[in-house]
Amino acid sequence: MKMTRCVMMFNLLAVGALGEDALVVAPQAYKLQSENEWVKVVRVRYAPHERIPAHDHNPTAAAYVYLNDGGPVVFNHLDKEYGAVTRAATKAGGFRIYFGIQELHEVVNTSPLPSEFLRVEFKTEPKNEMSLKGRFFREANPEGQNVEKVHFDNEQVRITRLIAVAGKPLTVTTKAGEPALLVALADLDLNSTRGEDARSPLKIALGHTEWVGADARVALENAGSQPAELLRFDFKTRPLTAEELKQKTKKHEHGAK
Repeated sequence: MKMTRCVMMFNLLAVGALGEDALVVAPQAYKLQSENEWVKVVRVRYAPHERIPAHDHNPTAAAYVYLNDGGPVVFNHLDKEYGAVTRAATKAGGFRIYFGIQELHEVVNTSPLPSEFLRVEFKTEPKNEMSLKGRFFREANPEGQNVEKVHFDNEQVRITRLIAVAGKPLTVTTKAGEPALLVALADLDLNSTRGEDARSPLKIALGHTEWVGADARVALENAGSQPAELLRFDFKTRPLTAEELKQKTKKHEHGAK
């Protein structure tokens, strides 16, 4: 155990200066897609056999929405005794959620396939945060029927899979104080009606997002020929204040480890 701790401390000292935000260290792999006071969405692409140098991530809870069938990826944690962890191959349309932890790691895509996903970071007040964990996959659904399946629900966030078949409307209604993020799991061709506004076309590419404010109603109609599939994130707690977020996302104090 002492040897393991010595090795970990050596690693921390060696990479301390490199422990920067992923968007700075590897801009070719991590790109900020959208952000507001409730959520931050980072689009990630590890190229085949790509190696990403050491970097930080905000220690906030997050969901990882997989956009393609990817191979195994190794995360070498330089600030944890358990070191390297291999993320198994992923399937498009699946997602994983995990509570917030501080992490400093290197990444190696061991596969000849790219790995593409969204990192959806929750900037809201944690409630029952340790329950935020699990993996969820696409399932067979009844043909010709819309689907609204809740995959995960706790005091902080609810995650629902939405499927709208061709020609059928699907209504997204949010509660007061609880806005929602919609993530497209395919290239979508929709007609959208917000409140009393006229219907308008809405095209969303795979992995892109649409924000629905609190206490709102959006009617979506699938104008394409294939089922339109989305993930819906309902945020049930208030956004953290700037000071609270600063405290939660402060940089690692490497020397104190």
